[in-house]
Amino acid sequence: MDSVDSGCQNLGAESNKTELVIWEIEVPKHLVGRLIGKQGRYVSFLKQASGAKIYISTVSYAQDFQICHIEGSQQNVDKALSLIGKKFKDLSLTNIYALPPPTLPLHSLPMTSWLMLPDGVTVEVIVVNQVNAGHLFVQQHTHPTFHVLRSLDEQMYLCYSQPGIPTMPTPVEVGVVCAAPGVDGAWWRAQVVGYFKDSGEVEIRYVDYGGYERVKIDALRQIRSDFVTLPFQGAEVLLDNIVPLPDEDHFSSEADTAVSEMTRGTPLLAQVTNYDTVTGLPLIQLWSMMGDELVSINRTMVERGFAKWIESY
Repeated sequence: MDSVDSGCQNLGAESNKTELVIWEIEVPKHLVGRLIGKQGRYVSFLKQASGAKIYISTVSYAQDFQICHIEGSQQNVDKALSLIGKKFKDLSLTNIYALPPPTLPLHSLPMTSWLMLPDGVTVEVIVVNQVNAGHLFVQQHTHPTFHVLRSLDEQMYLCYSQPGIPTMPTPVEVGVVCAAPGVDGAWWRAQVVGYFKDSGEVEIRYVDYGGYERVKIDALRQIRSDFVTLPFQGAEVLLDNIVPLPDEDHFSSEADTAVSEMTRGTPLLAQVTNYDTVTGLPLIQLWSMMGDELVSINRTMVERGFAKWIESY
């Protein structure tokens, strides 16, 4: 994945002093109790002594270890790691935060840190963008890295609201990650997926909030390298087993509205069941939670006459 230093370090000494560092280490299950301590005492001591934010979380794709998440200034993180290293001499303190998650790459573009849905595991998601009734972007809002997105959004807003931030060099490379205007004055991380030289425009995909936009190149800004360490939070997915009705080459606007109404603003359950052979995108089953009952959105679309069911192979 390519990124370019944007030069918006020029926010003064304050922003450099408080630059956020995130460090995650794998902790074998048999050590987790000692790390937390009786009634949480040891982890509380670590927080107090280091000044870092520290918490332990599980990951859906691993049963034999948990993640210790450490967040703060470089000095805070270094202090916490030093204390942990003294108590647990055999524990690896390698930062796994920046490593690619154990999933397939998205499309054929160079991706190093896209937070994909785990294979065959049901996870809670929220829909953040809908391309059409069968093509969505979702976020895993219970994932340990998700809460960092809000602080990243704030840092990017402060950075790119300043004048004089470098624009993108031309010709723009397809695949490059940049900062792009979002909604309500926000600045979001985006990836260039198409370049239209004659019109001076690019097509971008928002990597955290999903969706595609065609924008003028001069609306984009070079992205600071530390802004691309957080795994991209918007997973692009297709609903499995459903296609547009016979004699239609796309879903109707009524179908789009139905999916929007079933998914808007509510936590859902998703499971990857296959991968699309053309795009490589995950095919998912999606359920809404109606009280104690799970309702299949895929099947509801067919039952309501908005889509045709096809078996996957």
